[in-house]
Amino acid sequence: MIKNGLAQLAKLIALSLMVQLFCGTVSANSNSEQLAQNSKQDYVIPRIDQQPVIDGELDDSAWQNATIVELNFETSPGENTPAPVKTTARIFEDGETIFISFQALDHEPEKIRNYLLDRDEVWGADMVGLKFDTFGESRKAFQFFVTARGIQADSIQEDFRDDDPNWNAIWQSAAKLHSKGYSVEMAIPLKALRFPATGKKQRWGVEFLRFYPRASFHRIANTPVKRSISCKICQFRKLVGLKDITPSNNLQLTPTLVSSSQQQRDILATNEWSDTESDTSAGLDVRWGITDGTYLSATFNPDFSQVEANSAQFDINNAFSIFVDEKRPFFLDGSDYFNTSNRLVHTKNITAPDYGIKLTGQSDGHSYGAIVTDDQNTSYLVPSSQTSDLVLLEGVSSNNQILRYQNDFGNKNTIGLLTTNKDSDVRTNRVLSVDGKQWLTQNQSLSYQIMQSTSKDFDDGGSHSISDMAYSLRYEYEDRDWKAVVHLRDFGEDFRADLGFIRKVDFISNTAFARRTWFPTQNSSWWNKIAVIAFYNQTDDQTGQELQQEASFKFDIEGTYQTKLRLESGVKRRLWETQYFDETFQIFRFEVEPVAGLKLNVRLRQGDTIDFVNSQLGNSRRLSPNLKWQVNDHFLFESEYSKLDFDVEEESLFDATITNLKLTYLFDEKSSLRYTMQSSSVDRNVSQYNFFVTVDTDDDEDESSKNVASQLLYTYRVNPQTLFFAGYSSQGFKNQDIRNIRDTGRTLFMKFSYAWQI
Repeated sequence: MIKNGLAQLAKLIALSLMVQLFCGTVSANSNSEQLAQNSKQDYVIPRIDQQPVIDGELDDSAWQNATIVELNFETSPGENTPAPVKTTARIFEDGETIFISFQALDHEPEKIRNYLLDRDEVWGADMVGLKFDTFGESRKAFQFFVTARGIQADSIQEDFRDDDPNWNAIWQSAAKLHSKGYSVEMAIPLKALRFPATGKKQRWGVEFLRFYPRASFHRIANTPVKRSISCKICQFRKLVGLKDITPSNNLQLTPTLVSSSQQQRDILATNEWSDTESDTSAGLDVRWGITDGTYLSATFNPDFSQVEANSAQFDINNAFSIFVDEKRPFFLDGSDYFNTSNRLVHTKNITAPDYGIKLTGQSDGHSYGAIVTDDQNTSYLVPSSQTSDLVLLEGVSSNNQILRYQNDFGNKNTIGLLTTNKDSDVRTNRVLSVDGKQWLTQNQSLSYQIMQSTSKDFDDGGSHSISDMAYSLRYEYEDRDWKAVVHLRDFGEDFRADLGFIRKVDFISNTAFARRTWFPTQNSSWWNKIAVIAFYNQTDDQTGQELQQEASFKFDIEGTYQTKLRLESGVKRRLWETQYFDETFQIFRFEVEPVAGLKLNVRLRQGDTIDFVNSQLGNSRRLSPNLKWQVNDHFLFESEYSKLDFDVEEESLFDATITNLKLTYLFDEKSSLRYTMQSSSVDRNVSQYNFFVTVDTDDDEDESSKNVASQLLYTYRVNPQTLFFAGYSSQGFKNQDIRNIRDTGRTLFMKFSYAWQI
């Protein structure tokens, strides 16, 4: 494997050198563009010892002396064209809080989308906000947005990675509709942010934004955004001031009280409900700013149950384990500190801890993080080149440690270290990783990660150890019109990451991707963007045997009414067990928002598919129509449906359906009532299977089953940490013997938490 890795590394280094020579002109242009960015005039934030009332009214005298920022540029779909509406922002600070206001004028105020929405679920509404790059490293920014109705949203933006909406801060805001548009006021405490303690004036990157959804979804900003530069945060204007401020060493205590009562029954056996099991427990979350930029988080006796269930997914005919997002607040806070290009940290593998301690910090280009938890169970993935399985050893306790360090140097370059350790009485696993990103020019980057793991299993006869390495290399070029990626990965057969989500090993993969994008010459065009995409992948195992070869071609178009259309066609040759199967497939995707508040999404995938159970080639059709409808100011309806039909030689093998239904009524900005229903069903044609399926009657050729879960949940949320939940949930089941859904479990629960900031 090491020999193969060195050969691949040599190829990529040679490629990068050729690209650098070829793109000398591009580099020169990029440097000129960087100089142009640096020449932008800074905003000076004044200190005013007068606090406005945060009520959405802009009548406080303090705003008269604030710095004025005009949002004059539409950056999407227009390319730095004049903004279609006028927006003015103002900003100042008082040594403890940053105050921002927006006056958002509108030619047609009756079309403003000012629905009641859940916090952080605001995309598609009229809103304004801003982003702070507090460390000036052009890598990460804190985002704050407020809708025309006053609903908050905050998140972390990382360039070249999806935004992280799981970051939450405690801050104030208010909005006010008026005859000419709407106005917004925001008060962001400095203790809600991380920034360097320089003792001098701060110099942050800043971007002011307004989202104006009409026939097109207009993005309006205070500064142009060059599409020819792939980095977006580095194009922010600079905000200068905030002299003599220091990060707050604030202490936040959040006690939690959880109570639940539940019953279970086995409808295939006694059919009797069990005695009610009641449980009430108290927990405590602590968050302490130890020094400038360093925060300690701890949780004791945490309630790590999820109030809202994950959406149902197909678990039929899957060769690899299904990925499930992390939703637990303790693990989500500061999770960006542990990100690497390969998912070596997936905290869902920590299932039931009694405590957790997390330390994160950032200073002078250095960032670091540590997590230490116990776990009442031991959970990990067992991957191979063709399959992966999740192992859960209930009652086998484990200890878990994660350490991360990263250094930023030069022009957005990084190098980092990560180590994870999972110990139990039956198994240990340790992973060490080195990763980094090197910018060759403003448009070109080279990312790498080198990983090594050691695992040991214990049994009555002693122990068995395995150890192996893995690496990945990724070259990326992106400008206004072109994007190209070359991605090489090499994972040894015995590589394991028990605290991560690595579901495939024993492979060497080479991937190439290219995209060409066209934009209209005039902003009035009915289309906003057209792209064609070519994709190729070749994957072999460590012996050189081909595992997979795939090629596909995609056509994308985006237009008015938030229309998105994708047509994709591809071919794939794949090894399953000892046979090769040739697949062809087509994918159709369509999204549109024909009227305000109504979003439609349809996805159809059809073509050849391997039947992994019976080792044969079949034909599948998966149709997924989804609907999101803001019925009125208070009521939101969401529906996700997916139907999968699988045939072999024109005979049905199985039909499966998934339904996720959500009905939400929002009383006001803080309280809501939500009903959720999830169902999954499978109907199998037993005669088409190559193994015995238990049925009760000889003439019954179909094995059917259906699972249903429902929940009624009331929420009252003052801020992300001060909240109250109360709800009732149930689970039901039926099969070919039980024709009607019968409940198998029911739970009544309540959760209360309150955040004290000291």
